[in-house]
Amino acid sequence: MRNFLKAEAYYVTKDPMFKGISLLLLFGSALLLVWMGVQVGFDIDGPLEPLITSIQLSFFLYFIIPIYVCFFATEGFEYGSVQTIIASGQRRSLYLLGKYLTELKVVVWWVIQFFGLFYVLYMLAAFVTGSHIGNESLEGKFIVAMGAIGFNILYLAAYSAVVLLLGVLMKKSATAVIATFVFVFGDFLLSGYLKDSSYVYLRVISENTLTTQIFKFSAVNSHEIYTLNESVRMILIPVVIIGVCLSVALISFEKRDVHL
Repeated sequence: MRNFLKAEAYYVTKDPMFKGISLLLLFGSALLLVWMGVQVGFDIDGPLEPLITSIQLSFFLYFIIPIYVCFFATEGFEYGSVQTIIASGQRRSLYLLGKYLTELKVVVWWVIQFFGLFYVLYMLAAFVTGSHIGNESLEGKFIVAMGAIGFNILYLAAYSAVVLLLGVLMKKSATAVIATFVFVFGDFLLSGYLKDSSYVYLRVISENTLTTQIFKFSAVNSHEIYTLNESVRMILIPVVIIGVCLSVALISFEKRDVHL
């Protein structure tokens, strides 16, 4: 298992798509910084305000990262490496778990890169330009900011579990990408179009979609603290999705032929 994880990590570091998305996030952070500097300048009420701002713009991560996960989940089927790995004695369950753990490491890295890089660049720009940096209380904003970052990682982990399941079921990257787009935009549409439905069960579906929860912790402000019930719901939904998707993916992978 350890050797397999090392091999997957090596593959990721050499993957042109991984490098391209990393550069895209770097460019996006810099572009966002320039846009904000032109529009409102770099004056801030407290040192955590740039982090709060970047969290409010984090939703586009859910349109980029799942696509990469889709290609990563299916590359073993596309290039035939999954047959070689399993033939060498690697258990299918450990192969699947290794894939998912590697996906999680990529997710954590990109979340840290996106939020951390933007924050560092913003603070450097504020110091260089001599902008005002207030001393607003850090405690409330720190709790909200760290909670939102943690939720982003958890929900991207849920998206990754769904996409891994789609990859195992479909095996082909092109088909899995289409299914991933349908899932991402379908969840988004269910969140928006059903929330005002006259039917109670449709409103319940809307209230419990991933997108609805993402909007809750992405639209943060410095005074927002979630209630206990909201926090439990926001944790439970992705955890259940991760458990169900990984279980179904494992059952399917164990019983189906690995050949295309």
